[in-house]
Amino acid sequence: MVAPTAPKKTVAPKSRWATLRDEARKEHKPRPPYMFDGTEPPTEITAPDSVERVTAMAMLIDSDGSFEAANLRKLLEATCGAAFPIVWGIVKDEPFEVLFSLLSDINDHFNAVPGEEGADLPGGA
Repeated sequence: MVAPTAPKKTVAPKSRWATLRDEARKEHKPRPPYMFDGTEPPTEITAPDSVERVTAMAMLIDSDGSFEAANLRKLLEATCGAAFPIVWGIVKDEPFEVLFSLLSDINDHFNAVPGEEGADLPGGA
């Protein structure tokens, strides 16, 4: 008597999207988080490198790195991502200049707003 064989499992081919995504993920080099030490323990701010955060920043920052002051809160939100509510709770009542210093420090950490080296990016920096 012949033992029954298990049905063959068919593996669906990898979708085009999954292939594109996986290839792009191989190129991604995660950067260490910025630790906002205005809280105890410090709040981790991840690099603004997701599609959502990069496109939000692209809508707020001109190719020369300038932005409208009216968009400053949105810029901090895009920069901080999920950590924004915590960071905002600390900085919202501080003098205005504090916000520029904080954004500059986070930017220096991540180099999130490319300078001249960003000229080769689609649409510039």
